[in-house]
Amino acid sequence: MQYKAVIFDLFETLITEWGHKKYTKNEMCSDLGIDRVDFDIYWNEKETERYTGDISFSDSIRYVCEKCGRQIDEPLLSAITEKRIKTKSVCFEYVAPDVYQLLDKLKAMGLRLAIISNCSSEEVTVIKQSKLYEYFEQVILSYEVGIQKPDKCIYEKTADLLSIAPEECIFAGDGGSNELEGAMSAGMKAVQVKWYTNQLPHRRDSIAGLLTAERPLDILRYI
Repeated sequence: MQYKAVIFDLFETLITEWGHKKYTKNEMCSDLGIDRVDFDIYWNEKETERYTGDISFSDSIRYVCEKCGRQIDEPLLSAITEKRIKTKSVCFEYVAPDVYQLLDKLKAMGLRLAIISNCSSEEVTVIKQSKLYEYFEQVILSYEVGIQKPDKCIYEKTADLLSIAPEECIFAGDGGSNELEGAMSAGMKAVQVKWYTNQLPHRRDSIAGLLTAERPLDILRYI
């Protein structure tokens, strides 16, 4: 067998945030009493730091409130964080059945399984409490390792933790954050998965020159 591991993206690959209730930024702004335009300015300032573990979700909210001259008490901050965690948790209740079927088949074939995900602090909590988490030998979360996709170091780190070469890995993801290009730069075989993104309001185009998987079990063709 040419490949020894399949490494997956998480959002819009193993799970989807579409089709069920989300805690939107507009709702967050309403709860905070902050204008959306102002919120976006200061929230976006901390995006990289949220994903590389330099600032938590709660501290990001505190930062935005400070910049906007808005006082926030701990009960409100806790309530907002809990809403965020609750709605993120819902994503894991709607995993496509074929995703679990694929993971079971890959494990039966003796392949190593891992996840690489860009995520913030509250998402770390949700991921580790999920049923999906148990399927994977390594779950590399940007918030915990201080590196985010598409930096090739996060792919190399994952391969190293699996004790295999990057060239022995397939990386499967929807293509957000230039993750497929990052995987290829590390020497991995990249596959664009489309079983969730094909259902989005604005269907995502295939990336030129890349292998694609329209359904989860299509991944098996590339092993």
